[in-house]
Amino acid sequence: MAAVIRLSNIHYRYPGSEWILNGIDSSINKGEYTAILGANGSGKSTIGYLLNGLVPHFFDGILKGAVVVNGVNTKDSNVSSLFSQVGLVLQNADAQLFNSTVENEIAFGLESLGLSVREIQKRINEAAEALHIENLLDRSPDTLSGGEKRLAAIASVLCLDPAVLVLDEPFANLDWKGMKRVRNLLMQVHQNGKNMIVIEQRIKRFLQDSTRCLIVEQGKIRYEGRPDELYRTITHKHLVPQYPRRTRNSYVNDTRTILKVKNLSYSIGKKEILKKVSFEVGSGETIAIVGENGSGKTTLIKHFNGLLHPAEGEVVIADEKVRNKSPAKLALSVGLCFQNPNDQFFKNRVEDEILAGPKLLGKKKNGWFQEVCDVLDLHALLDRSPYRLSEGEKKRVALASILSMGPDILILDEPTVGQDGRFKEALAALLKIFEEKGFTLVIVTHDLDFALATTDRWIVLHDGRVLADGNPQDIRHDEQLIRLGALDISEEST
Repeated sequence: MAAVIRLSNIHYRYPGSEWILNGIDSSINKGEYTAILGANGSGKSTIGYLLNGLVPHFFDGILKGAVVVNGVNTKDSNVSSLFSQVGLVLQNADAQLFNSTVENEIAFGLESLGLSVREIQKRINEAAEALHIENLLDRSPDTLSGGEKRLAAIASVLCLDPAVLVLDEPFANLDWKGMKRVRNLLMQVHQNGKNMIVIEQRIKRFLQDSTRCLIVEQGKIRYEGRPDELYRTITHKHLVPQYPRRTRNSYVNDTRTILKVKNLSYSIGKKEILKKVSFEVGSGETIAIVGENGSGKTTLIKHFNGLLHPAEGEVVIADEKVRNKSPAKLALSVGLCFQNPNDQFFKNRVEDEILAGPKLLGKKKNGWFQEVCDVLDLHALLDRSPYRLSEGEKKRVALASILSMGPDILILDEPTVGQDGRFKEALAALLKIFEEKGFTLVIVTHDLDFALATTDRWIVLHDGRVLADGNPQDIRHDEQLIRLGALDISEEST
């Protein structure tokens, strides 16, 4: 069978970095559905950049070896000429969305192909319908949740109908509904004869869809074969997390309410995002806020540190109203790690980024920086620019920059997105340390396995309202919540 893609003795390094790829040899044959797995920083995303010419034509650096796509050496071609051959959905959806509306975003690539207005509209409608995002077409990408952005980015590439479709972390940020839609769509596209290449960390459910699996370690393909043949290796390598059984947080010895949300409402234009949300969190509690994409989770937590101010209602932190307080004034009490780490960086070295907050607030603690770097495995990255890291590495740095300040309330928005199993295990252990030290933890996540392993209480948001608040074991089996689509344990494993 003729190879659609051939990678021959590939070595590559970005400008100013060590070698990221160290001898990649592989062929991908027509009609295969290939899963590329590996730990953070192993070189997976860089392989994706090779396939559509971003490496070397956009990222520069040094490339040795040959990348051949449908008989064309990508060194002798360019990104625009490969456009119709290889479609790439980037790991960072924000880097791919730059138009005023989702509809214009999907249309942008189609217009560059010179298609008729009628054909462009037809493809926009088909892509939107396939991903159930018809209601997002007139929205600005800036107003979307992380999962909604992911679906819009996939639609913008899928509609181009490329011969090879490469998706880097397509399930990141997606809720159970979105993940099912994308999985089903990718299987359908594959059955129609397209080559699928999916780079992914959310492995358990997706892996069974693929026909072939590659495991990348330190810039080399160490294992390849059928998914069922490699699952023991995947588990052994901790690409799938293995959490210890959760024991209820026994360190809560303070009955004070540290966070109170009372009748909180918020709108963007005419769209109501939050609708009279109310709950309280005790000092030292560890809670998860869960719910489908667009339910209002990220909008809610941005009220806790003053990034947003409510149209109605109040947020009270330690008996003080948040209204009219700036994020800078609230930073000593509330630390928020953003869903998109790129929104958080402003230093050119990782070490400076991590220490910026503690220096500014005068909260440097002996040994704490070392402990955070140990747990998040950041020592090798300290002299590098945070902007030139993989998306998984960026997430770890952003998390460290918040953890290093030791806020009373630590809020993590989708902390496991784009992370391998070993990182998730380490993060769960770190959060246990924070519990022992008396911190209050609020975790926003679609990763229900992680939520079960790290939290004692779930608050379920659905359509801007609190539908449930209580014990995770009770909530996850609530048939009414599952029927409404507010929760779905069938896609729990990530």
